[in-house]
Amino acid sequence: MSGPNRLFVVGNAVSDLTLRVERAPHAGESILADHMQRAPGGKGLNQAVAAHRAGAAVVFHATIGDDGEGADIAERLDAERMHALRLVRHALPTDLSVLTVTRNGENAIITTAGCTRALSAAALVAQVADITATDTLLMQGNLSLECSRAVIDHARAAGATVIVNAAPWCWHDASALALCDGVVANEGEICAIAGVDDPKRGAVQLLAQGPRWVIVTLGARGALVVRGGEPLHMPAAPVVPIDTSGAGDVFCGVLAALCTQAVPFLRAIECAQLAAAITVGRPGTFSAIPSAEEMQRVIRKVSDRAALN
Repeated sequence: MSGPNRLFVVGNAVSDLTLRVERAPHAGESILADHMQRAPGGKGLNQAVAAHRAGAAVVFHATIGDDGEGADIAERLDAERMHALRLVRHALPTDLSVLTVTRNGENAIITTAGCTRALSAAALVAQVADITATDTLLMQGNLSLECSRAVIDHARAAGATVIVNAAPWCWHDASALALCDGVVANEGEICAIAGVDDPKRGAVQLLAQGPRWVIVTLGARGALVVRGGEPLHMPAAPVVPIDTSGAGDVFCGVLAALCTQAVPFLRAIECAQLAAAITVGRPGTFSAIPSAEEMQRVIRKVSDRAALN
């Protein structure tokens, strides 16, 4: 009997330090934080957890340090009981993300990537050696272009579906994105990728290079979906923002999870938007990811609404 359609998430797992501030500091200015919070984080980890809670059979790979922070991350992920957890321990310190979150919910993030990028391309490919044509690969931009290309090339050769969240955008070209089935990026990222100042034009240009679809997340304005024909704007669910950290990760994780479960594409996007809206209405990042029960309520809500139309 065949197993589930797995979602391989290859990315980072870091220790998040979140500082709540009245406003973002100006250059050269020191300000006091109102609150400090530590938790597991990283785009790869957040997306893997969100996807798992949305029902996907997640196989998560990341490199963590052989230190207390790495041990904490491993313990928290063990408790999630994903389909498979492939954490590599390294002598380097576990990577760190420092997040500042202002009163209106806007955030700024700085992340280290030394531990995340410690493995060679060959070692990373070995982590997904068993991927098949029934599986999906989800990656982000924290790994180097060389390593990302190696993993994507292997997945494509196996016939797997490939989705990349192009964040953070730090590659010198879009060659890896051209090999993907789908790309998710925010406004700034899509403009940087395409070298334009208009997100819609950037998405159309990227689509012409090879992906089957491109989604541009627009924050409170929703998402722009480009997959041939006229770009489609999907409005966001209304929410009072508390902390926007992690909203994009929840969106990507839920979208990829539902795609592996053959949920219709636009319905999967709507579910991902609703799950992200829940995240935005809560403080924190890891702690704000909707539970499995909340994910199922979102999926049922969207499915019931579709059945009435």
